[in-house]
Amino acid sequence: MLDMKLEKAWFAKALLLAVVLVFPLTACAAASAPAPSPAPVAERAPQAAAVAGEAVPTPAEVIGFDPGEDYKLADWDQLLTYYQRLAESSDRVELVEIGRSIQDRPMVLLFISSAENVAQLERWRSISQRLGRAEGLTDAEARRLAAEGKVLVWIDAGLHSSEVATAQHAPHLAHHVATDESEESRRIREDVVLLLMPMMNPDGHEIVVDWYRRHLGTPYETSRTPWVYHEYVGHDINRDWYMFRQQETQVVGRVLYEDWLPQIVFNHHQTAPFPARIFIPPFADPVNPLIDPRVVRGANLVGEHMAHRFDMEGMSGVVSGISFTMWWNGGMRTAPYFHNQIGILSEVAHASATPRYHDPEDFPLTFGRGLPTLEPSIRYPNPWRGGRASLGQAVEYHLVSSLGTLDVAQKNKEDFLYNFYQMGRDAVAAGEAGGPFAYVVSLDDQHDPGEAVELLNTLRRGGLEVERATSSFEAGGRRFPAGSYVMRAGQAFRAHLLDMLEPQEHPHRELYPGGPPEPPYGGLAGYTVSMQMGVSVVRVDDAFRFAGEPVHRVPSPGARVTGSGDVWLVSPNENRSATAMVGLLEAGVRVDRATSGLQAGDRVMPAGTLVARWPGTASAAGTVEAVLSELDVSAHRTGAVPEVAMQPVSMPRIGIYRPWTGNMDEGWTRWLLGHYGLPYRALSNEEIRGGGLADVDVLLFASQGAESILQGHPPGRMPSEFTGGVGEEGVEALRRWVEAGGRVVALDGATDFLMAQFDIPVSNALAGIGRRDFFIPGSLVRLAVDRDHPVGFGMQEEAAAFFQNSRAFEITAPGPEAVARYGERDILLSGWEIGAEHLAGLPAVVRAPYGDGDVVLIGFRAQFRGQPAGTFKLLFNALTGEGL
Repeated sequence: MLDMKLEKAWFAKALLLAVVLVFPLTACAAASAPAPSPAPVAERAPQAAAVAGEAVPTPAEVIGFDPGEDYKLADWDQLLTYYQRLAESSDRVELVEIGRSIQDRPMVLLFISSAENVAQLERWRSISQRLGRAEGLTDAEARRLAAEGKVLVWIDAGLHSSEVATAQHAPHLAHHVATDESEESRRIREDVVLLLMPMMNPDGHEIVVDWYRRHLGTPYETSRTPWVYHEYVGHDINRDWYMFRQQETQVVGRVLYEDWLPQIVFNHHQTAPFPARIFIPPFADPVNPLIDPRVVRGANLVGEHMAHRFDMEGMSGVVSGISFTMWWNGGMRTAPYFHNQIGILSEVAHASATPRYHDPEDFPLTFGRGLPTLEPSIRYPNPWRGGRASLGQAVEYHLVSSLGTLDVAQKNKEDFLYNFYQMGRDAVAAGEAGGPFAYVVSLDDQHDPGEAVELLNTLRRGGLEVERATSSFEAGGRRFPAGSYVMRAGQAFRAHLLDMLEPQEHPHRELYPGGPPEPPYGGLAGYTVSMQMGVSVVRVDDAFRFAGEPVHRVPSPGARVTGSGDVWLVSPNENRSATAMVGLLEAGVRVDRATSGLQAGDRVMPAGTLVARWPGTASAAGTVEAVLSELDVSAHRTGAVPEVAMQPVSMPRIGIYRPWTGNMDEGWTRWLLGHYGLPYRALSNEEIRGGGLADVDVLLFASQGAESILQGHPPGRMPSEFTGGVGEEGVEALRRWVEAGGRVVALDGATDFLMAQFDIPVSNALAGIGRRDFFIPGSLVRLAVDRDHPVGFGMQEEAAAFFQNSRAFEITAPGPEAVARYGERDILLSGWEIGAEHLAGLPAVVRAPYGDGDVVLIGFRAQFRGQPAGTFKLLFNALTGEGL
């Protein structure tokens, strides 16, 4: 590592200082005396023995430079090569490929401990499983296992790719733990198994490193990439830890919540509130009441231990207790709380390989809600005084926090392991006492059985136990059929189960007494997954008996086909009906859409039903059945075409606006359409201005600010090819295209752009209402849908809309149609609201004619982070429906 020397051994018992040659960090002279450079940490003590027949290489010996050097970033190939060499040369390290990224790069996990421990990894995993699940153990047996076992500590890097120091610190941590021969490192290897995940998002890392290298030495050296740093979701890769929609989160979630169950999960980041150098626990309020208090105490213990280590090392600028809370269950470090794991977060300053000087005279007076920047305070007792900030310094802070976590884990090994058991034991007992006792999902009760299966598998990916009833049973005053799925509340991860299926009630919080509301961390207050997905889940409070079998993954309900004949009716209720529509059209099948409800024999089908048959007189039976079977979409067969008004369906030509601002909502939308098999093409600013609209029938703007769409990056901020937005020329091209028959669709923030640029009698009814009077941050609200409107086909009459400071509309003249409205009463379903009555009955989704085309405004994000499956069809219908 750049400028890294032997670690000063700070621990009280040893007081041993190993001395090596010291090279001071390069620093610019400060206008006022800056804080001293942090005490350096060793790469490897000279006495560390080589293992497995060859010298254990340092990162620099393999990569060619020390990760952390100014103006240099190691890419994933270089880092992976180092980890492979490290594992080959040391029997204290085992490298396992645990999966692949969405762009097919390897995702690896390093197990680092003593050679004896590495040889017995399955033993330590089994003990962790038994303690974490807390099943079939007495307290005495758990005590014995806690004494016998090893504490498992997960430390990861590289999740947010733009936060470059996290991944550059990981090879130094791996080398130090594997080779250092200080007393502290020996103790750690004896009692701790480090699960080091050195790169959580390898695709994003390559995007960021390539961009930096290409623009090094230019005015754009420190600019951000114009794309999200992932195939789809960028920063939101850290917002997917209960839904597991992305391939990378599924890979990691399997290790965390199904296979290994580490007691401590340390998630490294780089957005320290300036001028602090690092944020570490304790966290800020509020705390989700489902989280066990021992989790909170554990996070506080680890954070205070790290803080003490920083002080002993002379490393200033450590802040705690601000900004980052313990409420929401969707982040890499917050989801563990609901699994009885100690989730730890670091947020280190200076996320760049380009150094920078900070003059303390330019500091703000306060930060973090009133903390003085240059005076000691309880949460910031040793302020950073300014000076040179560099990648090497950031790597130091990451490394010291990682070593502090390993040290406190070792010193409290048995307590961490036994507490892990205790929390699971108490959760099981609480669930067995009832209220709730269990939750039941019957596929027979579902509006969309496929999404019910998806919910169950989402819960399984989160480590929850799901059982399938092998016979019918009675519970909560009703009878459930065989094949129903039961989630007992009496399981170790009860907190996670309840948080997924029960409404959240976020506390009312103000920035100051009598002031405006304090936005929740991450902007999320309520997120009940069963509500978002539109799945019927029955809560049963009293105990009941049933015969069941555990399931690993819930299988698809399959394509259930009823009736007979050459005409196939596909219900629009299933989200996969959109997939079926595309598959049937690709197979050459004729598809029409019924514009009203219909009856075929004894089967009543809703408006929007797809009617599939072979063109002409030939039978389409084999082709249709093959398509539906492959896609697991159900249908009803009949012998005659229903006598109802229908509209021919053609293959949709969908365009998605793709700006140069790295819009995550656009990325999630691409993921969603790809997941459901809807073809699309991305259109840039240049293509919209240059005739690209001729190649699409519908254009979608994902949620984005109106000014950002219109103007994009200003000149000089990015290379010229990535500056600017749609511009006036693009707006005029859009208007002409819609007037000629095109459809433009906007989500949430992007509706402001369409309302401003198109002469339609629709406005934002919430504009001008202050936060003291109206505030709904990241919550679920009631939505009433017109199921007979083409944009509402297949929806439930009531749904949960994800509202995050979103839009409601006012229609000011005849013409536009309200497809969906916010509820008239009991508007909040989950989360937090101030003044929800301002939403009552207002249009939430509007279709407005414009020339021969139309404008569709969806006032909320119907596809928010791939979660609200109950509102996906509003988007699917807008992109594929009537008039296209």
